[in-house]
Amino acid sequence: MDSKIKLYDVIVVYSKFIANSARDKQYREKAPFSSKDRHRIYNDSYRYFLLRCKKMGMKAAFATSKDIIAPGLFQSFWTYDKEWMRNYGKAYSRVLFDKFTPSTIKQKNKLTLLTSFKSVYTFNNKNMKDIFRNKLNTYEYFKEFAIPTVEITNHSKRNIILAKSELEKLLKRHRYGVDFNDGYIIKDKTGAGGSRIYKVDFDKFGFKEIIKHYEVDKKDKKTLSYIVQPFINCNKGFRFGKYDGLIDLRLILLNHKIVQVYIRIAKKGKFECNEHQGGNLVYMPLKIIPKDVLTMTKKIIKKLDEKLNLKHSLYALDFMRSNNGNLYFIEGNTNPGIDWNHRKKINEIRSKELISLIVNELKLIIQERG
Repeated sequence: MDSKIKLYDVIVVYSKFIANSARDKQYREKAPFSSKDRHRIYNDSYRYFLLRCKKMGMKAAFATSKDIIAPGLFQSFWTYDKEWMRNYGKAYSRVLFDKFTPSTIKQKNKLTLLTSFKSVYTFNNKNMKDIFRNKLNTYEYFKEFAIPTVEITNHSKRNIILAKSELEKLLKRHRYGVDFNDGYIIKDKTGAGGSRIYKVDFDKFGFKEIIKHYEVDKKDKKTLSYIVQPFINCNKGFRFGKYDGLIDLRLILLNHKIVQVYIRIAKKGKFECNEHQGGNLVYMPLKIIPKDVLTMTKKIIKKLDEKLNLKHSLYALDFMRSNNGNLYFIEGNTNPGIDWNHRKKINEIRSKELISLIVNELKLIIQERG
């Protein structure tokens, strides 16, 4: 390999739509995430991540999808030593902590290039990403646990009607049909962070109102595809001590083992539980996990194991309970966030604990790969 290329034990890879390339001269800030948007808090997370790697005896760097030029190879990168530093030379690693999820064809090609050699190892399981990233795939793979889901193939009134009709057929055959009487949810099939989720009432709102969401989302210039699901009333489903209301429960798993659990409570008058959409995130002890959630989790892991090698895998599983007491697997996430709410010290502590677990796992991967 070219002697000018710097070798690293692990490189964190982020999308150029979120983080900034070290060689971007128009970007004048001194850290990869801009102080002008909500992702600025990630600077603290990845500073800690790189420092933790260093403490564990690993050389680590941070790069973006814009920097990808070959398998495992980047044309510029960031490092941290008392401050963030731009590096304009090339960097290579066989182990990638991939936080890069493509949203365009060009980005997909970049990821294909980055991982085209078998010698390049990505921390996140590619096949699991395919199952969890696409919410329709999640439903197809976990029909017995998941919320009934149908794809809207395009935004014409006819196709929306067809999707709604297909969904209603599924709901009529579902064993918990009593749960499905509270309207519908339309969401981005590959969305994340609680964005592009709309609660709709087909009787109350015209189809123009629904189609309008597509027109607004087109401004992002991303390939958008939507699904429709029933809205399940769950404001009296889960209750944990003093916490009640519209709640979902998230389990973080690493290497088959549940390592953290937290609940997310929707803001009053809202239905989105995600913290980035105004929800309240509260870490909980593992002992609060209900038995039926543990049972369903074991079944999900077993089903994943039939197809995937889950060794070293980090992922999250989200659950909700209807007001009728029925449990649902909402979705999985192969990229659970490692940032924290700076107003809550306990969230920082828990996030740093998770980062430490990830770094320990990366150390094992590097040792195994020689």
